[in-house]
Amino acid sequence: MNYNACIRKSIEYINNNLDKKIGLEDIAGKVFLSKFHFHRIFHAATGKSVAEYIRRRRLEKAARELVNTDSKIVNIALKYQFSSQESFTRAFKKLYGVPPRKFRKDPNNSIAFMAA
Repeated sequence: MNYNACIRKSIEYINNNLDKKIGLEDIAGKVFLSKFHFHRIFHAATGKSVAEYIRRRRLEKAARELVNTDSKIVNIALKYQFSSQESFTRAFKKLYGVPPRKFRKDPNNSIAFMAA
């Protein structure tokens, strides 16, 4: 398997398991590479560490849920593997510049995530 195929397969695995605990060992094992080697090629291909990529994708999915559902913020945080609502809020604010509650209430955010 070439590295591009490894990266595609690993990203597909990550995207399909965002609501589950994902370990570097699990992902590397899916593409038959060592953790160390996989992490290096993933970072070279995406410009992000595996953990950064997973965190960002989880926050993106959470943002969609915030604007498209009435689920409680704490439930969304726990669904996407954050240890608490506070840790979720800190990570969310760092990425989007506003806390989840404010993000949910902004009508401009809803437009961005309607079709997604």
